Amino acid sequence: MFLYVLAAVCAVLLGPGEVQAAADVTAPAGRVLGLEQDVSGTTVNTFLGIPFAHPPVGARRFRRAERLQPWDGVYHATRKPNACIQVDDSSGSDVLPGWEINTPKSEDCLYLNVWQPTPVPTAAAVMVWIYGGSFTSGSIALDIYDGRYLAATEGVVVVSVNYRVSTLGFAYAGTNDAPGNMGLTDQLVALQWVQDNIASFGGDPSKVTIFGESAGAISAALHLMSPESRDVFNRAILQSGTALYEELIFSPDDMYGNTKALAERLGCPTEQGPAAMMACLREQDAESLVAGYPPLYPVIDGSFIQQNPVKALDDGQFKQTDILLGSNTNEGMLFLILYGIPGYGVGSVDRSQFIQNIYAMTTGLNELAVEAVAFQYTDWLRPDDGDMYRDALDTALTDQYYFCPNFRTARAHTRVGTTAYMYEFAHRASNVVSPDWAGVLHTAEIPFVFGGPLNATLGYTAEEVELSRRMMRHWANFAKTGNPNNEQAVWSPYTESSRGYLMLDTGAPRMVTGQKAKECALWDHYVPALLNTTDTGKPEQCQAVEESSSAATFWAQGLAVSSRPSSSRSKRGSQMHTGLRFQLLFGSSYYLDV
Repeated sequence: MFLYVLAAVCAVLLGPGEVQAAADVTAPAGRVLGLEQDVSGTTVNTFLGIPFAHPPVGARRFRRAERLQPWDGVYHATRKPNACIQVDDSSGSDVLPGWEINTPKSEDCLYLNVWQPTPVPTAAAVMVWIYGGSFTSGSIALDIYDGRYLAATEGVVVVSVNYRVSTLGFAYAGTNDAPGNMGLTDQLVALQWVQDNIASFGGDPSKVTIFGESAGAISAALHLMSPESRDVFNRAILQSGTALYEELIFSPDDMYGNTKALAERLGCPTEQGPAAMMACLREQDAESLVAGYPPLYPVIDGSFIQQNPVKALDDGQFKQTDILLGSNTNEGMLFLILYGIPGYGVGSVDRSQFIQNIYAMTTGLNELAVEAVAFQYTDWLRPDDGDMYRDALDTALTDQYYFCPNFRTARAHTRVGTTAYMYEFAHRASNVVSPDWAGVLHTAEIPFVFGGPLNATLGYTAEEVELSRRMMRHWANFAKTGNPNNEQAVWSPYTESSRGYLMLDTGAPRMVTGQKAKECALWDHYVPALLNTTDTGKPEQCQAVEESSSAATFWAQGLAVSSRPSSSRSKRGSQMHTGLRFQLLFGSSYYLDV
């Protein structure tokens, strides 16, 4: 039997109000001892770092996770777990502090946390969190993912899961020793653990909702599509991410090519076949595997991801269940701050820099397509307004990578008879340190979903506490029933005719309708049609920008848009509506001389 015995409960600094004792659960996996935490006048039992798979070390490196056998004795789940091996990245810490990895990093990282409300429920809804981080970073040990307030306030069992990232999570050789998508199947094994064990913590395995942000939301969307995952959860919440990123989902040939390039960089043989190559990579220092280019991401492996997710969505090949999804007002701004082209700066964005950023941060657009984007998003009456170009870049990228994929995903789900609820998170927190012009950035909603404002030490306002309570209630109601509404029903499901979603801010709850129709027609229909009927390339100076700029590794939803062949967008166009005219968007064929 797999043996996990610790001699004593380990003291760990987790915040005020904790008792170093005795939350005790006996599950099919084994007996687990956790912590009792005082939260808002009640108690939450917290279990930190429960193992759900064999450590993926040695011969298990690059393989799918293997489920554990039950352990003997008592496992003391009282210490925050290791983070999976990843590059230390402090970029953006001046804009978004608090995201630095706060526990040791190790290949031995496949653990999960559980927060159990008290009195211990029977058959409570379960919410399983999948973190973001571009599929290159992240950890369930981050304070921002503390599930105690959500569990205490809403009476749900909250679970968060670690998974492998970067090379150790996504190296691909098309073999059992390196099948690709290990990070995603780590999540799957964790969900299987939840199915087997969560009833012992008071949860109902038939009421499991997965929720995640950015790459975590993309993961949840891929679980919706994977035949391997569909039976281990019931509903999904997608925060700032969907599966509609062909720049992120690689073909087997492309991902094997990236894995070979990594092997060559590390001096491993690549001409003797995948077995020899992966044997060499298995001997490399783990830190060296995640340092540097090329990045490795999900692959259409024919097993977990069976086909292009765009086609799967359009064909209705996904779990037909209710979803809740949305984005923040200024998602694109964070990436402009972090990865804008050299020379980008507040108040100094002229039209040329706008054009260069669009080229650098979108894949496969030619000159005519970029001009179409400029026509849609810039104010031609203010050609010298640097703030206008800055804000236009944010809006264009937010629409392309966030809002429009949300609408398309919601539409696909409603067409098969399920319900989709959409939101826009539009509140700029009072304690953020980013400049005012940055608005409501990527990740801004996470503290409100987890109840961070209820922690009085963090300096939120009373209005923000109320917003967080309202959002936790919406999320938990959705997990419990599939409907996020409370007794004052204001959140209407998405319909194709209304295009409606709920605005989430400190104002009165309200629906907005008819949003982004023209902008999403541009990205979903017009740009692909334009690329299919023209072959005009990008100007030479913009090619140079894309090749040399840090913006060429633009992390939007966990994607590096320049890390794959630039033909992907024209391939996407072949799967979409073609033959559209200029009149579709602008009512006349005047705006471009083609």
